[in-house]
Amino acid sequence: MSPRRFPGMVPWSGVVFVCAALAVCLVLGGCSQGGRASAPMQESTIKPLGLLYGQFMGQHQGRPPASEEEFKQFVRERGMGMLKQFNVPDVESLFVSPRDKQPYVVIYGEIKGPPALAGQPVIAYERQGVGGKRFVANSLGAVEEVDETKFRELVPQ
Repeated sequence: MSPRRFPGMVPWSGVVFVCAALAVCLVLGGCSQGGRASAPMQESTIKPLGLLYGQFMGQHQGRPPASEEEFKQFVRERGMGMLKQFNVPDVESLFVSPRDKQPYVVIYGEIKGPPALAGQPVIAYERQGVGGKRFVANSLGAVEEVDETKFRELVPQ
């Protein structure tokens, strides 16, 4: 006996597929710019940095890394596949912005700040950025390029 269907109803498998597709699109950041990330964003290492930070938290009961060394050790042990996937040559390169050539500022220990990108606080950002704009990222891998005014809203000083 097949389940009864009403006109206009979408089967659950279709709903699940659409929700899964939307989630993947949001996590990968492809929805924000017409399905394509900007060239500078694609070349940036901040997205994999945010994703690996989120993986760290997921594997440590929601606790963020306490220090840069603890986070780098985690990346060396469990994140090399992601570095390869994002064409990041080594662990040290992950922590430096290719745009401003400065190390990213990464928040270690307790994360403070307003829910910003995709409802999560910023966990890393470019120290200087380019042209008055900086990339900021959260632990879900969401990345946004923001001006100084928006940056001050997202990152408490």
